[in-house]
Amino acid sequence: MTGKKEFPVFALAGNPNTGKTTVFNALTGTHQKIGNWPGATVEKKSGRLRKKLSGKNSARIVDLPGTYSLSAYTQEELIARNFVVEEEPDVVVDVVDASNLERNLYLAVQLKELGANLVIALNMVDIAHRRGYKIDAKALSELIGCPVVPLVADKEEGIEELVEVAFLAAGGKAASRQISVNYGKDLEGKIEELGERISRKSPSAAEKYGARWAAVKLLEKDADIIQKVQTQDKGICDARLSDFEREMEEKTGEPVDITIASRRYGFINGIVKTVIEKSPEERIIRSDQIDRIVTNPLLGVPLFLLVMYSLFQFVFITGEPLMGLMEAGVGLSGSFLGEALSASKAPAWFSELILVALVDGVGNVLIFLPNILLLFLGIAVLEDTGYMARAAFVMSRVMQKIGLHGKSFIPLVLGFGCNVPAVMAARTLKNKDDRLLTILVNPLVPCAARMEVFVFLAGAFFAPTIAGQVVFSLMLLSFLLIAAMGLLFRRFIASETKQPFVMELPPYHVPTFKGIFLHMWQRTKVFVQKAGTFIFLVAVIMWFLASYPQGAEYGGSESYIGMAGHMLEPLFQPLGFDWKGIVALLFGFLAKEVVISAFGILYSVADEAALTDTLATVWTPLQAYVFMAFTLIYVPCIATIAVIKQETNSWKWAGFTIFYSTVLAWLIAFIVLQLGLALGYG
Repeated sequence: MTGKKEFPVFALAGNPNTGKTTVFNALTGTHQKIGNWPGATVEKKSGRLRKKLSGKNSARIVDLPGTYSLSAYTQEELIARNFVVEEEPDVVVDVVDASNLERNLYLAVQLKELGANLVIALNMVDIAHRRGYKIDAKALSELIGCPVVPLVADKEEGIEELVEVAFLAAGGKAASRQISVNYGKDLEGKIEELGERISRKSPSAAEKYGARWAAVKLLEKDADIIQKVQTQDKGICDARLSDFEREMEEKTGEPVDITIASRRYGFINGIVKTVIEKSPEERIIRSDQIDRIVTNPLLGVPLFLLVMYSLFQFVFITGEPLMGLMEAGVGLSGSFLGEALSASKAPAWFSELILVALVDGVGNVLIFLPNILLLFLGIAVLEDTGYMARAAFVMSRVMQKIGLHGKSFIPLVLGFGCNVPAVMAARTLKNKDDRLLTILVNPLVPCAARMEVFVFLAGAFFAPTIAGQVVFSLMLLSFLLIAAMGLLFRRFIASETKQPFVMELPPYHVPTFKGIFLHMWQRTKVFVQKAGTFIFLVAVIMWFLASYPQGAEYGGSESYIGMAGHMLEPLFQPLGFDWKGIVALLFGFLAKEVVISAFGILYSVADEAALTDTLATVWTPLQAYVFMAFTLIYVPCIATIAVIKQETNSWKWAGFTIFYSTVLAWLIAFIVLQLGLALGYG
């Protein structure tokens, strides 16, 4: 990296689920999502070291993607390795799970081999102690050749010492030495030979990576390093190297890259045996006992459905009285605002615009804030306890049966928050066909914005005791459609290679209040920001379209908005939607939360009770359910379409998503309506 840095750069590396993001939050105060499954952090994140920790100094902290090695088999590994090599951070802090020391040290050893200025943050020492491990941090530091700082990151124990050691390491004042893994006589001779050739013929690669490290990577068949070395030495991977690899495989019975990994683990095993002072007792720990039930092939899926059903029941039954208080607050605010505008002698059109945009638009959305908070609270608890990772593991079997990769469940779960990051999370799938298939079915997951529409309509047309069951039935419909479309699309998007799904199950945690609050607030903040900005803007546009041309009745059939609704009415007449429902769906393409605001504006009502009473005069519960089913499936919001185009690099797939989801929504809504009428629910 060229140019002088204003501050030292500390890069956080580590395996998934080691608490790396928790360390990042403790260092920077950045409120970032903390996930318990691989792939939650796809891009690198950065922040400034908190003043409380830095004193007179300062540093830039970069959170690299969670990765198990530097082999560059995945996008995460390549991002992490390229940052260490290209950006040359002053210190690489490897966050290591003390309760899984042997596996975690694999990345640390690779970083040392690469020549990184390493500090090991030995996290979760409390969990290691509970499991019977006692790790000698001083001995580990001496053997691996870098400082080791024990941590309990979720309690911020050891964070100040970590910062102090990192600054010492950045200044070259921390104890550090280079280590070299002995790969055995049969390999060492070839490594030395290749290293000398790289030094002579590929000096840029030797300078950037180190000749020995690059030589090892050539033997590991690292495609990225092979390409970079061959730009200066095309003949380095010649027949002699192939002959050597074949001879080694005949001798060891395994490919050379597996032999290298085995001998690296042998080196690590020697360290682990030395530094663990007390081996864990041979007993079944409590988490294993729980996992026997939670991850059971027969019990796991029904248990997951029961958990989600209970979550929705909790949200509706607990949220009902809280929504009443919120509605009263919005009503009082609207009355106060109306009186203030009257007293100010503001023009009638301006007063009407402000009341419509703020009270009818934003207010009708904010009424549902308690339920949204409760929903995010429940999801945060499930994530922080470690249950969601188990759900992903259990549902991976289901995913494979419906044509999806096991790892597809992770982006699908993220879709319950927002489909935009969920589509981006599909990057964690290595195979492009698996990625595309996951992206195409992801919009069928009901995001938080769609949930707001369901919360409103289910609460308006159904008793609180069954409203949760109504929303849960929509979730089941979503699962069925994902399965059906997954199987259908797989017939046309056939993956050439089967990619295995390997997932680490993190230890169970008792959630901390701070962790749950950060989770809940981060998601709720997005909801509130949307209500205060985007939804306000859309409400202003809707007011204009409902008020003009001059002389037209507000929201009437002769207004611009009424004309658009009437033009599309014949298409939706078989579904029982009037033109106002159609207009609400049209604005839902911008953001699904806007559907509620649209009803408030179109029916000129400022509170939930009045809007509920108004809708009850034009809709039956069956029509409300049909509308919810259509909202569940039809075209995702414009932001999701944009990110589908970005991730597939094609407008074709973005356009296809708009087409298939809207056609499917019409068909399912029609079927639901006909079934309901046949069963006498009309």
